[in-house]
Amino acid sequence: MLNPLSLEPITGAYHEPRTFTDTSPDLYPYLQHRNDLTPYAQRTADLTVINTGLTSSVKTYIIMPPTIYGTGTGLFNRLTIQAPTIMRSALRNGQVLKLGADDGDVECVHVQDLANLYILMASKVAKGDDMPSGVRGIYFASTDRYTWKEFADGIAKALVEVGGIKTEEVKKIGLEEAAAEWTGGHKLLCELNFGSNFRTRPDTSRSLGWRPSRTKEDFNNHYLETAKLVMETQK
Repeated sequence: MLNPLSLEPITGAYHEPRTFTDTSPDLYPYLQHRNDLTPYAQRTADLTVINTGLTSSVKTYIIMPPTIYGTGTGLFNRLTIQAPTIMRSALRNGQVLKLGADDGDVECVHVQDLANLYILMASKVAKGDDMPSGVRGIYFASTDRYTWKEFADGIAKALVEVGGIKTEEVKKIGLEEAAAEWTGGHKLLCELNFGSNFRTRPDTSRSLGWRPSRTKEDFNNHYLETAKLVMETQK
């Protein structure tokens, strides 16, 4: 699932020009306000963690990553969500589908950079280092940005290269059709994961010493890497 801060620009249900920083003291009440307006599973879960920690006197730390890309190194699932989902849909339809406006953009982080943030924070907790927790224990993990048009075009080019589809032409579709294709008909989940946008700054994460190493070039290269893995899983 995408970041609980994700906006809803397609339906217009919630949209604002704001850059969030994880040092902001109003993140917790903002998340509560957003969830009161539109309950969203990931946001509800994060708020429940914070609230349970407060009532139980347990320190809590929540990492809110944007779109995660790249290949994992675990023993089981090594794929992320957005790109593989759109790729499998394209293989079914013979063409990449895209939701929303061409200029809608969102943030991303490589799965290994994100894993390094988890390792860094877990190490500090184990050592008893003092870190913001509870209502101030929300950590961002963005490194780069991309547009949904760029995303769809990159996927189409990669799938053509691996022989999955024959055209790089991308077809725009509406929210209802996209939800049926990608999220089992759940329109809010579809908009937040495949058509949203938001801006964050991981100031607190970086203050801990987090130094992500992947660049926009790595993001651009991940399409082909992911397409090859998706094709393997289709065999």
